[in-house]
Amino acid sequence: MRMYEDPICVLFDGRPRQFIWRDRLLLVKKVESRWSRATAWWESERVRAARGEESAGSGGELAAEREVWRVEAGNGCHRGVYELARTVGDEDWVLQAVFD
Repeated sequence: MRMYEDPICVLFDGRPRQFIWRDRLLLVKKVESRWSRATAWWESERVRAARGEESAGSGGELAAEREVWRVEAGNGCHRGVYELARTVGDEDWVLQAVFD
């Protein structure tokens, strides 16, 4: 498994249908699983500001939730398993992991 935090563009219609990663369009063939987890609140803009660290954001949620989808996707003959993630309520999708 290779870990990433690459921003991606996802067509979402109740579930991910397709996404663009590194200029490649990948079509979702199958959703393997879906789960949610709490984000790292200690890394939030508000906590950094409270510690006196420079902050570029507007504050944001302390206890946001991240939704993760593990999907099988591909384009033509190439297929793989990918983890797509976003903060619940936002459209800030990232490619989180690729399984070999």
